[in-house]
Amino acid sequence: MPRCYPRSLSLFGIHKTLYLLQNDLDFRELLRTDPETALANLPLTDQERTALLAGDVAALYRMGTHTFLMSRIPRFNAFGGITRELYQARLKGAVR
Repeated sequence: MPRCYPRSLSLFGIHKTLYLLQNDLDFRELLRTDPETALANLPLTDQERTALLAGDVAALYRMGTHTFLMSRIPRFNAFGGITRELYQARLKGAVR
């Protein structure tokens, strides 16, 4: 059975992931080299984990992820090498 977390706790997991991306060099490196392992112990739903691993910033935005925290994804070229341009294009798709 998949793990289910209350909405607020799960969103916390996304925000925690993005916080660690910016502030924890070891986590950042693990996220770059083995993203599944990096996310394994964070309180994320399957949908959130999939969106993070795919770099689906539009889905993350629709889930309520704070855009300031998401802006760290291209800064550190995370989740499959999302550039600033790709990040902006994907996010624009979410707000249309």
